[in-house]
Amino acid sequence: MHSGNMRVAWHADNYNPAMASIRVRLIEPIGAMQRLGYDADTYSPAVGPAGYDAVVFSKSFSSRSLGIARQLRALGKCVVFDICDNIHQAKAGLGYRQKVARFDEMLSLATHITCSTPILAAQIAAVVPDVAAKMQVIPDALDALPVVDRSSLGVFERHHLSRLERFIARHPGALHCVWFGKSYGKIAGFSHLDRAVRELDRFSRHHPVTLSIISNERWRYWQSARRWAIPTAYMPWSINSFRAALALHDVAIIPVEKNDYTVGKTINRPATAIMAGLGVVADAIDAYEELRLFVSLDDWQGGLQLYAEAAPATRAQLVSSRDYLDRTYGSEAIGRRWSEFLSGAVGK
Repeated sequence: MHSGNMRVAWHADNYNPAMASIRVRLIEPIGAMQRLGYDADTYSPAVGPAGYDAVVFSKSFSSRSLGIARQLRALGKCVVFDICDNIHQAKAGLGYRQKVARFDEMLSLATHITCSTPILAAQIAAVVPDVAAKMQVIPDALDALPVVDRSSLGVFERHHLSRLERFIARHPGALHCVWFGKSYGKIAGFSHLDRAVRELDRFSRHHPVTLSIISNERWRYWQSARRWAIPTAYMPWSINSFRAALALHDVAIIPVEKNDYTVGKTINRPATAIMAGLGVVADAIDAYEELRLFVSLDDWQGGLQLYAEAAPATRAQLVSSRDYLDRTYGSEAIGRRWSEFLSGAVGK
């Protein structure tokens, strides 16, 4: 089959663009492939399994997804399971065993498996060795966050953005740092912040510093901020206001406690900060190593001092890092990766 004639769909259990994985592993790849002339879109029940040559299940392994995958296999179609998290290492809880069982079934149904990083692929293959031969690594696309005119923001979004701007203005001359993201119990996210705040507190003894938290975990912020001595502010995360809020800062801090869940993560967070014009101070994981020339890894005091001496926007590394990210993970590059992979997969 000529690749230009193939019809491809991405299937997700939730298409909400507020989810980073939906933006970088579904919306962006679909748009990139469409710009290359491919017939790619989200899965349509009206078309059904028979109408597609390949369906990419984007972190999608619900009972409904499994039913569609079974139909595709019965029709001899290409079933791609796209993974960006190590479900085997996720936190245990209500329904955990059922979740892992569905995950493993989708692994077995897939004709091909795409993972966001080599480490993640190796971790999954270590638990389910039979799938190793089906694996391919396709990285995240750059997170193309929307640029929203302030007048188009909702009332609460404008309110919270204005509060953050006033907080920044009350601390002129400070190094304005930001942490953004969500948490996954004790294995990822907010639970790793205390150690980073200790580094900021130490740095604040000779240079003023602030910390903004952009997240949807207000209660955890209130609990933690009581222990923090540096000036802090909280802003609820919103896809419409996030880009403007991020751009108010100098440095994104990314503390990462290494465990079997976090070591397989991608460069999405530092890349998002860089593309917004921020410097990055982070703990190193394998995925971040390719950015070592552009950001500060495992050197919190040195990195903070570097950005305090010269704003990230004035540093040549920012331009170089943006160019590198666009060449490697921009729309054209990711569209090429997905189209080449899917053309080969459908042709087999």
